[in-house]
Order: sequence, then structure tokens, then C-alpha cells
Amino acid sequence: MDVNANRSTVNPQNSQKKIEKYVLSDVSACTFTFSNGGESCVTSSPDQEIILMKLIPHTTKTKVFHEYVLRNYSACRNASELGIRCGYNSQKTFTRHFKKFFGETPYQWMLDKKMDEIRSLVLNSDITLKEIAELYGFKNLTHLVNTYTSRFGMPPIKSRMLTNKSHKAV
Repeated sequence: MDVNANRSTVNPQNSQKKIEKYVLSDVSACTFTFSNGGESCVTSSPDQEIILMKLIPHTTKTKVFHEYVLRNYSACRNASELGIRCGYNSQKTFTRHFKKFFGETPYQWMLDKKMDEIRSLVLNSDITLKEIAELYGFKNLTHLVNTYTSRFGMPPIKSRMLTNKSHKAV
């Protein structure tokens, strides 16, 4: 039996799949046993070849997609840009895949990440709230304050003041 390995990787931006192909020569039959106990036999005539394709497990695809999103989300202003950067032409398809891997929509996930970064800036820097609002693309300061208060239960200025008081007390 001759085995010619032709390993090819599909661009992770497009389909998130890695495929390994093997061409089997001089093989008349091949039996596959599946994890559920089922079997399947593939036969061919001597002048034909059997091509085996191995798809990398779902966990690897998930890891590749996850890593690609983490590497690229910060350069995107919105979920549509992230979808395009990840190689999706359809926002609907991107959102479906994103929800499958992350458990929430790309919009909500990006908002959560952005708000965590903003909270870190509010608590650990002296950058003005207006500058933070501009830096993170909020329409205005009020929009930032309302979003921050909704997520963290208090306005950013109060969070900053409480943090500053606790640092002075130490």
C-alpha cells in the first residue's frame, strides 16, 4: 500500500478548517469503524485511488477561531468590522459562528471587552472621561457614563473617587 500525504490547510480566516488529505494507492478496500460502533467499508477497483480526508477536531477549530478573534477585535470599531477581518462576507453567518463559540453575539462580547478596558482606565489612570469616551468611540460623554453605570452599578467618576480614596488609605 502506498500512502501519499497531501496536507493542505484552508485559511483560518475563511472556514476555520484544517484538512489533511491522503491518497491511498493499491488499496482495494478500506473499513472504517466509528465511535458509535458503526462500520463502513469503501471499495475500489485496482485502477482507482481512495482519498482519505481527516478534519481536525472541533476543539482545534474553536481554538483557532477564538485566537483569531482575540488577536483582531481591538483593531475593529464594531462587530461588522470584526466579521470582515475574520474573513466573513455575511454578518449573519459570522454572528451565528461567533455565538456558537463564545456563547453571545459579537456586539455584546465586544461591548463587554470594551467596558472592562474602560473600567481599568477609569480605576488605574488619570485619563479624563471625555478622552476615554473619544478613545473608545462613544457618541459623547453621557453615552459613556450611562453605559458604564448600567454595567458597573455606579458612574465612572464615583468608581474613580472610591479607588483613589482606598489608595490614599493604604
